[in-house]
Amino acid sequence: MTIRVVLGDDNVLVREGIRGLLSLSDDIEVVGVAEDAPTLLAAAAEHVPNVVITDIKMPPTFRLEGIECAHAIRERHPGTGVVVLSSHDDEEYALALLGRGQSGLAYLLKDRLAQGDELIHAIREVEVGGSAIDSGIAARLSGRFDPAEEDRQILDLMAAGNGYEEIAAKFETTQESVDRRVTALFRRLAASAGDESAGTAVDELKKLHAAVVDSETSARTLRSFLPPQIAARLKDAASIDALRQELEVTVLFSDVRGFSTLAEEIEPSELAALVGRHLGAMAEVVFDHGGLVSEFAGDSIMGVFGAPDPMPDHAERAVRCAIAMQARQRELNAAAELEAGRSLQIGVGVNTGRVVAGPVGPPGRLEYTVVGDAVNVAQRLQSEAEAGEIVAAASTVAAAPDVKAESIGPRMVKGREEPVEVFRVVIG
Repeated sequence: MTIRVVLGDDNVLVREGIRGLLSLSDDIEVVGVAEDAPTLLAAAAEHVPNVVITDIKMPPTFRLEGIECAHAIRERHPGTGVVVLSSHDDEEYALALLGRGQSGLAYLLKDRLAQGDELIHAIREVEVGGSAIDSGIAARLSGRFDPAEEDRQILDLMAAGNGYEEIAAKFETTQESVDRRVTALFRRLAASAGDESAGTAVDELKKLHAAVVDSETSARTLRSFLPPQIAARLKDAASIDALRQELEVTVLFSDVRGFSTLAEEIEPSELAALVGRHLGAMAEVVFDHGGLVSEFAGDSIMGVFGAPDPMPDHAERAVRCAIAMQARQRELNAAAELEAGRSLQIGVGVNTGRVVAGPVGPPGRLEYTVVGDAVNVAQRLQSEAEAGEIVAAASTVAAAPDVKAESIGPRMVKGREEPVEVFRVVIG
């Protein structure tokens, strides 16, 4: 069965980016979009979807429209679940959504959507009337009050990412029973936060349990920019600098050809949807080949092979990935032609060399990436590739002897005194 979704966010790029992410699931279809609270409620009434996804703050007042809409939608359309996306890693906001005794609601953090399948999991959970909460917030709620042992176990299971089905199996009960317990639990938590006689109840909501302060706070803070492969190293790292390492990697850049012309010809919303589907599909190909998506920039994507964990065949993986990206784009174009849609053509550049990999950037804006001359060369080679082509440096071709490539001669690269020997990868 297809899960029908209405998506609400005032930022068109965020909205269409999430649409692209959801398009990777065959059983999820976005049937409507909204850019403010009134149109979100109208879209929910018009389409009566299985699930609504909404930003926590939207026009007209940018307060808590998402939470207010979530409660209204659950009351008006009991068969529609709601997922609220928030930038607030705070228990108080989560309890404002979940503490009124309604089920079929989920509270997730935006900066963790790209990691794993939390959004897909939450959609499936609320679609059947369950509830979901960001795992970090659930862990803190488990530690900040003294619940019955069973309630604590439920919060701990939710913190570990378990849904109602897994929790029901743990307690040898039904999902309906789990839903009643979760609903009552969040109602009690919200009541505790609002009890003035408790004095410091609201303050306690914002404190971390003593058992997790030392070992988990840094992990939760950094998890939004570190890839899963390196998150486990946080506890043993003396500092962020200790997470940086020099590695030999292969860097891949892919870019849409004729993007500026296309942007002039179609509406921004159509362009954002088109690029969102493209980038989502390309990212999936990178992941399938063991790579790390280091950066999205407009219509381009940067993939890294060999970081954070070294891999002996990083060059061949990167080239095989580039070939698969071109094939995947041809599939997208074929599907678009059947629907009278737009097609895209991409050029890909690949280079192998030594880089520094790790957290980079000013405080508060750190990102996990790789830096070095090898990155610059890969980006320049991408600009040499024609639509449908893959251009690779000699260093990559030498490290991937099973890949067929033909020399196209040396190329001068901006910022380098010596030319780079360049090859065109043979596709097919």
